[in-house]
Amino acid sequence: MATHNNMNNDDQRSLLGTSNMENEMVINNDDQKKELSPNYLLDDQEHINKTTKVSWILVITTISTSVGCSIPAGYNTGVVNAPAEILKQWCNETIVHRYAVQFSPAQLDVLWSILVSVFLVGGIIGGVAGGKLANVLGRKGTLQLIYLINLVSGILFFSSKSLALVELFFIARLLSGLSAGLTMAMVPMYLLELSPANKSGLFGVMFTVGLNFGVVLSQFLGLGNILGNESSWHYLFSLYGGLVFLALPTLKYIPESPKYLYTVRNEHNKALSELSNLRGMPISDISWELENLLVSPERWTLKKVINESSSRKAIIITCIIMLGQQLSGINAVFYYSTSIFRNAGMSTAGAQYGNLGAGVINFIVTILSTTFIDNFGRKTLLLFSSIICVFMLTALMISMILSSIGTIPGISYLLIVFVIGYVLFYGFGLGPIPFFIGSELSDVGPRPIIMSAMSVANWSGNFMVGLAFPFVNLVLKQYSFLPFIVFTVFLIIFTWKVVPETKQSFDHQSADSE
Repeated sequence: MATHNNMNNDDQRSLLGTSNMENEMVINNDDQKKELSPNYLLDDQEHINKTTKVSWILVITTISTSVGCSIPAGYNTGVVNAPAEILKQWCNETIVHRYAVQFSPAQLDVLWSILVSVFLVGGIIGGVAGGKLANVLGRKGTLQLIYLINLVSGILFFSSKSLALVELFFIARLLSGLSAGLTMAMVPMYLLELSPANKSGLFGVMFTVGLNFGVVLSQFLGLGNILGNESSWHYLFSLYGGLVFLALPTLKYIPESPKYLYTVRNEHNKALSELSNLRGMPISDISWELENLLVSPERWTLKKVINESSSRKAIIITCIIMLGQQLSGINAVFYYSTSIFRNAGMSTAGAQYGNLGAGVINFIVTILSTTFIDNFGRKTLLLFSSIICVFMLTALMISMILSSIGTIPGISYLLIVFVIGYVLFYGFGLGPIPFFIGSELSDVGPRPIIMSAMSVANWSGNFMVGLAFPFVNLVLKQYSFLPFIVFTVFLIIFTWKVVPETKQSFDHQSADSE
């Protein structure tokens, strides 16, 4: 925090990029600037206190991107857990029937691991491609591609059972991962570019709301008495395709990003027209939103982002925060939660419902965060959430150690409390903020590349945890949460010392006006 406060104004504006260049009209009292641009102060004073309302087009766009992109991404992330044994059996029977080859249990486990992890590989590929596509196809064009990929993958999932082809299931998992990677790179950035400045936090969180709802929906439908059974699993895996199909008619209403048109495509008139339609206001009343954007004739590349000081800081901060989120232990907690609930005396079915309950809590807290995200600083919420998560993880680890000794009665119930507590406070800041802080740290030009890097960091961290945690759990046993505690403590220190505040203040009273 001290580091941030000691930065001069130019350094802060350079690092915050979008936050200062897009959303805040900075009043400069320098006499030389007055001479160069006599109307500069007058224009900013006229527009500085203006805010724009949320229009019906923005609401439809948010719902459409949630149903067509965010929910499918979360759905495909969580859908493989419940019916895993059923799918293994189907894979075995299909291979025997089609190729007359009998897999051993070990070979079957390897095959299933490949089918699960190829989703993460697709996510990394989508994350890498997201930035390029966002500039080549445009924000709206990339969204349309995501919708198409989701539809195709849903059809392939549904067809894989009737056609008895494990290969189709593999391709569908790869495509759904590709779509999820593109979604993570695109949707938070797109919604932030469309949102009014005073509602940026709200629309930044909306991506995570859709993502978490998708996870909870897949957990619920994956229960054995609903769709997670031998006769219905193909409906379970393809259901999100129906949601995407319902969202298709809304595509004609969603706009291209005016900021993308203005800065990347240099189509100023079209940008103003799109912004006027988005806000439902005349161009003369909203043109100020685009006035302070930086228009660069050069194309942004990863090399240029790294060479440019402000964008290099933004990409480093974004990737470290996202890796910190993935290495904070959220996936391990959900991995452990079912066994924790069973140890507390729940049946296997009850433990599944307990795991579902933890997912529901995470989703509800994310929704609640939309009501206060713009009232508190991003940095403040991230620090608060991370500190409480460290406390909960530490308490959970200690409780697991004591539970293994078996000397304290009722300790298993404390495990449930700490699991729920961790999930609860994770949703306040550590869950949603890493997905959109990169957009707030960067200007429109380098933003797609930075958000692509964020997506790659997310999927890479997810892949590392999935690959390493079973081994860590085997070696460290009751101490298996210790690495996640260490990583989260590092994230707290990094956030405190390096990460700037990106939330905009709309209290523009200056000393000159008092």
